Amino acid sequence: MATYSVISKAQLDRIRDKVAPVGQDTFSEERQRLKQLSDDRSSQWPNTLSAQRARKEKTRQERQAAEEAERVELDRQEAEIRAEQRRIQIERANKILFDETDRVKGFHSKMLLSDVMHENEQLKEIKRQIEVLKRAQEQAFVEQQRQALEAAEAAEVRKLEDTRRRAMAQREVQLQQLEELKAKILGERAADRTEGETLRRKALEEADELRRKEEARLAKQRQLADDTKAANAALQAFRLKEVERSKEQEAAMEAYARKKQELADERARREAEKRAAKDAERKRVADMMESNYMAWHTKEEARLARDVAAAEQKAAADEEARRKRAADLAVAIDQSRQAQLRAKAQAKAAEKAEEAEYLSAWSTRTKQLKAEEDEEKLKRIAVGKQLAAFQLRQAAIKARKMADARIAELQEAAQLALSVAEEEDIFLRYAHECIEEYRRQGKPTVPMELHLRKKTNLETMR
Repeated sequence: MATYSVISKAQLDRIRDKVAPVGQDTFSEERQRLKQLSDDRSSQWPNTLSAQRARKEKTRQERQAAEEAERVELDRQEAEIRAEQRRIQIERANKILFDETDRVKGFHSKMLLSDVMHENEQLKEIKRQIEVLKRAQEQAFVEQQRQALEAAEAAEVRKLEDTRRRAMAQREVQLQQLEELKAKILGERAADRTEGETLRRKALEEADELRRKEEARLAKQRQLADDTKAANAALQAFRLKEVERSKEQEAAMEAYARKKQELADERARREAEKRAAKDAERKRVADMMESNYMAWHTKEEARLARDVAAAEQKAAADEEARRKRAADLAVAIDQSRQAQLRAKAQAKAAEKAEEAEYLSAWSTRTKQLKAEEDEEKLKRIAVGKQLAAFQLRQAAIKARKMADARIAELQEAAQLALSVAEEEDIFLRYAHECIEEYRRQGKPTVPMELHLRKKTNLETMR
């Protein structure tokens, strides 16, 4: 049973195009289309030579534009600075010229005279204030001295009064002390008489007491002598007993010393036996440890030999693998180098084709420039003719300018007269402003006003 599939018209057209015979024009159009697609695709790649050249050119143009903008800004700033400097210099020169005129110098001298007069007035005022302060200080000093003298006199009076009062109080105290001393002496005399009787009575009583104590002492001394004699006899018997007991103790000590020496000899013998047994045990343990160590050392040497052999085999295998990897890497590097050489050759061929295309375009541009240059020559010839006509017109204009120059000289003379009047007006305004400023500061303005009045009178007389 047959099966059917439904396809779209675009798929049907594509199938027909594939199975249809390809003509030369269709093949060229396809190549052109594929080339256009390749160019469009490669134009989006950032790592192609043309993209790099375009990027470098764009970067260079942007850098040049930024540098040009910076130079323009610097030129503008320098022009502004130079214009400001010229303005300041012109103003300074104008001020110097204005200050160097005779009438301004004369007016400035009167201003200095006003300053001197003002300073003199200030000095006089300062001197007057100093005198007032000195008088005030002298009066204050006199008043201070008077108050100090009054205070000293009052203090002296108070001091004398205190001294007198203390002397009276001291006199009263001394009189009271004399009365107390008198009463005390009388009381002491009465007490001495009473005490004498008491002492005499106590002396008799003490004599009786001493006699009784002496009799008791003599009786006690006789009793003590008897007791001493009995004690000496007892001590003699005790000493004999002590001698016998000492002999017994010496015999016991000698027996104890002999017993102790025997015990010490026995202990030394046992310790020697223990030491010999311990040395034998230590030697046995040391021999056993040495035999164990020799067995372990032999086993360890065998294990190390096996490990060394295994390590050498592994190193040989690793070296062989490394050599193989190096050979494979060399082959891969060679293949990559060959691919890079082919890519460079293709890029060089493409660059040569592009250069040929560029030379063709440049040849066309050269022809255009030659045509433009010829056209420019024709324009220069036309400009030369126009220049000759312009020079003829300039001669006529020069003649008219000479006539205008004469008229300008006459106008300049009138302007000069007008500028003199303006300068006079400027000077008068400047002088009146200075006078007003000095008047606000409280300085004398009479010299400046007299100078202006004198100047006005001279101008009127002229």
